[in-house]
Amino acid sequence: MSATSKCARKLQTCIGRPAMNGFVEVVMRWWQLPDQFHSFSRYLEDRGFLTSCRALVGGTALWMGLVLLSARFSDVGPQGTFWRAVNLMVIVLCVGAALIWWLFPPTPLWSYTFVVGSDVAIAAAAATDSEPMGRLIACVVFASIGGYIAFFHNPKLQVGHLVFASIVTVFSGWTLLFGPAADVGLGLAKIAVVMATIIVIPVVSQIVLAVLGSDATTSDIDPLTGLLNRRGLSRRVKDLMGPPVTEADAVLVVVIDLDRFKTINDVHGHDVGDSTILRTALRIRLWTTKAALTARVGGDEFVVVERVPVSVIARLEGQIRSAMDGATDDPPTSASIGMAVRTAPRHPGESVDEAFAELFRVADSVMYEAKREGGNQVRASLV
Repeated sequence: MSATSKCARKLQTCIGRPAMNGFVEVVMRWWQLPDQFHSFSRYLEDRGFLTSCRALVGGTALWMGLVLLSARFSDVGPQGTFWRAVNLMVIVLCVGAALIWWLFPPTPLWSYTFVVGSDVAIAAAAATDSEPMGRLIACVVFASIGGYIAFFHNPKLQVGHLVFASIVTVFSGWTLLFGPAADVGLGLAKIAVVMATIIVIPVVSQIVLAVLGSDATTSDIDPLTGLLNRRGLSRRVKDLMGPPVTEADAVLVVVIDLDRFKTINDVHGHDVGDSTILRTALRIRLWTTKAALTARVGGDEFVVVERVPVSVIARLEGQIRSAMDGATDDPPTSASIGMAVRTAPRHPGESVDEAFAELFRVADSVMYEAKREGGNQVRASLV
C-alpha cells in the first residue's frame, strides 16, 4: 500500500470517528430523555397553548372516528358482521377519546392509556379494511401517535410503539407479498414507505427535542421541580415587570426558604430531601396564578414574582400560610417567607433589573427576619 493510500485511510478514520461518536452521543441523549408529560404540559400551559392542544388532539380523534364511519359505506370497507362490529367499536372509542380530551384535564395515566388505546384502535381499523392498500394507508396514522409520544413521553414508550406499529404494518401488507395476487416489488415498496413514515418522523422529532431540550430549554428549567431556575427567572422577569406599576397592578416578589432543610437531608437522606423540595414546589403552585414566575433559585430557596392588586395582598398572605403548612408531613416541614410589594412606577433611569434586584433584596431580608424569629412565618414589606 502506498504512503498516499495510508494517509487517506487515516484521514477517513479520523473524520469517521468524531462523526460516529457524535451520532452515538445524540442517540444516548435521546434514550436518556425522561418522560416529558409534566414538563411539556406545563410549557404549553404557561404559554396558553394547553387548551388549544387538547382541542387539537381531541379533534384528531373525532376526525379518525368520522373517517372510519365513512368506511362503513364503502364496498371495500369492513365486511361481515364481526368486522363491522369492530369498526363500530373503534368509532365509539374515537368519539370517547375526543370527549375526554375536551372535557377533562389530561393526566399521565390518561395519556399513556390514550397512546396504547390508539395503537390498538389503529391496528383494529387496519384489520377491518378488506384491501391491503387500504390497510397500509390506515397504518400511516401510527406516525401521528409517534409524534405525540415524541413531545409528551419518553423513548422507551416510543420504541414499544414503533415495534408494535411495524409488526401491524408488515401484517397489513402481507398479502401483497404472499397472497394469491402477490406483487413482491409493489409490496416491499409500499411497506417500506409506510415504515419510513411511522418510524423516521417520530424518532427524528424526539431526537431533535432531546438535543434542543438539553441545550436550550433546560438551561432555564430546574430539572428536579420543573420550575424556572435563576437564569430562567432573570430572562423572563423583564417582561412581567415591564408594564407600569400601580396600586391596582403592583409587583409582588416572594422569597421562600425551607426551615431546617439541611437537617432533613442529613437525618433522612437526599431522597426525602428531594421529595420535600417537590412537595414545596407543588404547594407554591396552589397560591400562584398562571401568569406568575416561579423559580427554584437555590437548594431549598424559591422565588415567586407576579402582578397583583394591593387590595389582595392581605388575603394572599393568609393563602400562603395555609398552602405552605407542612405540619403533617413526614418529616414535618415549615418555611420562612418574605414578601416585597412595589406600587410605585420606576423612576427615570431605573432599569427593570435594578427594580427587581431591590425587590428581591427586601423580600430576602424580611424572609431572614422571619427565620431569625423561629421560622414558619410570613413577613411583608412595602417598597
